[in-house]
Amino acid sequence: MTKTHKETEKDQNLAKMLTRLDLLAKNIMEFEVQYKNKDSYIPPHEHRKSKDYEGGQVKEILSLILHKVEEHDSVLKDIKENVYMLNQMTASHSISIQLLETQMGHSFLVSTRDNKGVAW
Repeated sequence: MTKTHKETEKDQNLAKMLTRLDLLAKNIMEFEVQYKNKDSYIPPHEHRKSKDYEGGQVKEILSLILHKVEEHDSVLKDIKENVYMLNQMTASHSISIQLLETQMGHSFLVSTRDNKGVAW
């Protein structure tokens, strides 16, 4: 299955957003660590360990977010297909109504012509 330009662009934008989200999450984690420990001294080698552990949590969170985004993308595709089908059905029904109106108009004209020729 080949991807359209829009799908490729969408995937690229999603990758960029996830990268930015990852950087933001890392910055927030670092800020929280600094804020929690602002009164106590923690040696640099211990900071690294906590960052590594938090990095794993960030990866899990981002994985979860990606999974949810993919689920929503699937739901949106289904909705898009349903809207497309509804639009087709609406157009079809509209054409059918127009044809029925035309037939009723012709039938009315024929019946009025026939009634004018008949004496009551």
